[in-house]
Amino acid sequence: MPAATERKPSPALGERLLSLAAATLSGTQRKIATAQRWVRFQRGVRYQYHLRPDDIFVASYPKSGTTLMQMMLHQLKTSGEMGFHHINDVSPWFEVEIAHETLQHLELPSPRVLKTHLAYRQVPRGARYIYLARDVRDVAWSAYHHSQLIMGATPPFELFMEEFFVGRTKFRSWFEHIESWWPHRNDDDVLFLRYEEVTADLEGTARRVAAFCGLEVREEEMPRIVEHCGIELMRRHQEKFDPRPVLRGRRRAPSPNSVQFIREGKTGRGREVLSPAQQQLVAGKLAALRQKLGVATDDPYSALLPPCLAD
Repeated sequence: MPAATERKPSPALGERLLSLAAATLSGTQRKIATAQRWVRFQRGVRYQYHLRPDDIFVASYPKSGTTLMQMMLHQLKTSGEMGFHHINDVSPWFEVEIAHETLQHLELPSPRVLKTHLAYRQVPRGARYIYLARDVRDVAWSAYHHSQLIMGATPPFELFMEEFFVGRTKFRSWFEHIESWWPHRNDDDVLFLRYEEVTADLEGTARRVAAFCGLEVREEEMPRIVEHCGIELMRRHQEKFDPRPVLRGRRRAPSPNSVQFIREGKTGRGREVLSPAQQQLVAGKLAALRQKLGVATDDPYSALLPPCLAD
């Protein structure tokens, strides 16, 4: 009998098979990388970071006033000192230092002020926690400009807002983040603050924060502390707050960018730029979360989750 002829796949089929294999391997690599990051984070939190009872975590969803609170706490601790090179040197970003395996940057004098964007369940227990919450529309507007700073390009506005409000961002959903911290807003070890109230009364907030953290502040230093937490001074010192060096694992100044990290610091701008359809989407998600959490009308923080949005 004649020898069987070897059948080879057609070039088109062969290319499709190799493309499928490449895509499968790429997806597997991403899953492995994600798992590696999770394992490194768990190792760092459980065995390398050593919590101190007077540690202070400044927690928030991004663009909710985190940097302002870091600055306020540093000013309260030092009576208005401005000699730091970068805010991360005196108030490190907790999860980023763990991810970069640079935990030596957490070895600071007590009380340590640590920034985090983690959900409540992910933050180590046993410290003090200051949680900042901001109107989701203003967060979205600020995050849109922040993405320009980080990427160096302007993302499509409609696409960015669509991705943001459904939680397809690096930090996932604002709604999920608020939900994780909301049940703990009245805990003894949590100071829950609205960004709008913080910016409206810097001195009053500074006094509340100092009392909560057990920080003694000389009365004559309070005007300087408040001045240093103002938007104008922080804007003049952009290089001390720009997050790009920290995100990229380096300690040198980033390349120039026309977008400023410290911009307006105002409230209410978000409601002016969102389309009616976006406003309706936000209103629906806020109402659903309000119902899920059982928010009472007289809750002092109920303005974050209104039953309906004002025009």
